[in-house]
Amino acid sequence: MRYSRLRLRFSILFSLTTLILFFLLALHTLLWSTAELEPPEQALIRHKPPSDMPFWSAFHQPNVYDLQATDSNKLTNRSSSITRQRINELFELVRNARNNQVGSSNLKKDSDHNRKWSFGKFAGQKPQTGSNDTNTHTDTADSVGVQGAKSNIQSKFTATEKVTSEHDKIQLRYFILDALLKWKKQHMNDTTISLGDVMHDSLAQDEPERLNTTWFQYIKTITNFRVYDPNSSELKNVFKHLQHGAISEANEMSQGTQIKILLGLPNGLQGLLKPYRVPRNYQTQPDHFYFSDIERHHAEIAAFHVDKVLGFNRVPPLIGRFFNITSDIREKATAELAKTFFISPANNTCFRGHCSYYCDTSHAVCGKPGDFLEGSVQVLLPRPPEINWQKITHPYRRSYSAIKQVEWESNENFCYEHVMIDEDYHNRLLLDMMDLSAFDFLIGNLDRHHMMRINSLGTNTGLVHLDNGRSFGRYDSDDLSILTPIRQCCFFRYATFMRLYKIYHQGFSKLVADSLNAGEDLQTILVEEHLEALDRRLEILFAHLDTCMKKYEVTGVMINDGIY
Repeated sequence: MRYSRLRLRFSILFSLTTLILFFLLALHTLLWSTAELEPPEQALIRHKPPSDMPFWSAFHQPNVYDLQATDSNKLTNRSSSITRQRINELFELVRNARNNQVGSSNLKKDSDHNRKWSFGKFAGQKPQTGSNDTNTHTDTADSVGVQGAKSNIQSKFTATEKVTSEHDKIQLRYFILDALLKWKKQHMNDTTISLGDVMHDSLAQDEPERLNTTWFQYIKTITNFRVYDPNSSELKNVFKHLQHGAISEANEMSQGTQIKILLGLPNGLQGLLKPYRVPRNYQTQPDHFYFSDIERHHAEIAAFHVDKVLGFNRVPPLIGRFFNITSDIREKATAELAKTFFISPANNTCFRGHCSYYCDTSHAVCGKPGDFLEGSVQVLLPRPPEINWQKITHPYRRSYSAIKQVEWESNENFCYEHVMIDEDYHNRLLLDMMDLSAFDFLIGNLDRHHMMRINSLGTNTGLVHLDNGRSFGRYDSDDLSILTPIRQCCFFRYATFMRLYKIYHQGFSKLVADSLNAGEDLQTILVEEHLEALDRRLEILFAHLDTCMKKYEVTGVMINDGIY
């Protein structure tokens, strides 16, 4: 009897234990299945940050505004080393030095200026050892398409046998300051030159009908100081045609490494289309070099607005546009381009074009969805033989090689030993290059291999800031190497500094966001993290200028050359 009770109790205990385990297993299964069925927008927060987004998947996002495809990577611990108070102090120092002449700088002490020091003798000691240009990359400033334009492809920058002494550095800075003062005096009374005036007579003789077009009215606003007038009615008309004008022809541009389409537009205008490739929050992959990075239409758009906010007005007018990929491009395409169209497995219309990078079916430009496509359209400036351009090899260009470096990356005296001894830089070009360096740093553009300017507008002519499609590649890092020209040369244009200070106090990112919202039909050109990066990089730029002014004093760095 006793054994029967024990067996009964054991059976009951075993049954209860089995039921509890079964209940717990059923509850776990139910909770797991519920998690599996949670809404997609909830599940998205677990995705990897943009920096880990697979490169190949970026081409296959479901739509152009898929900004939740990956989680945002907020930056909370990055800041510059300069304070707002110090930036205000720099402004006061620069403003107080405004009336000082360029050549009257106190580089440490005026007694350091050796009147017997000879630039000719110093420069003559530099042995001619050939070009330091190791670039075999063929990408060009693709808004110009200059073939046969004047170019100093053969670099003048040569190697040195010994490190330049501190004494020679100081004397060379005095010489450059004096050269810039002479340049200012020589050109301070120059009149503004209009490209319309330069081109008028030849057009009147050969193609008089073009004088009455929207294109020529815009050409008349291009001067040796800017490529558009931001407040002109002519610019508004150009934007209207770029954004909504009927397309008469679509042809590929032969220059460049990635696909670009030339569009025939009304009233004599031509537009350069860069199509949508990757989402707005896509970041350049850490293992990708600048020369193989994908070009982004939203980067071109954002760079134009940054240039406009900075007051340079040197990026040719550009705006975002929606396209029907069939009626706007395929039906207007040249025979060669039309051959590259196909229908994807997702039933979207696509084309691959012809180019060095990303022109295959794996990287095709596709409607998303169907025939819907967006892109940037930039006005095409006149090309040879109508006008002459100068293509200048950038002294701080990169090697465009995965294994090679160029001299400026390891030689801190590069500016003294190469740039300052080149007479081509004893004028406004030196300060224009500093403006370009600041612009490129703010937009994160590593791909500046040439500088372009319109020779037909004379010697007192600024650079044109072309080809910015590889900018805004990352917002979570700042490549300080872009600022090397400013850091090594320590010269900066006074007028640019004053504009930067004003923009800093108004809120750089806010001004850019307002400009984008006011002028674009396309939405969210820059995600919030890129806007935050603009403010951070502006402070870093001020920090670099602060270092220069501590070393050489304000009047040895800030140049009032009369260019505004």
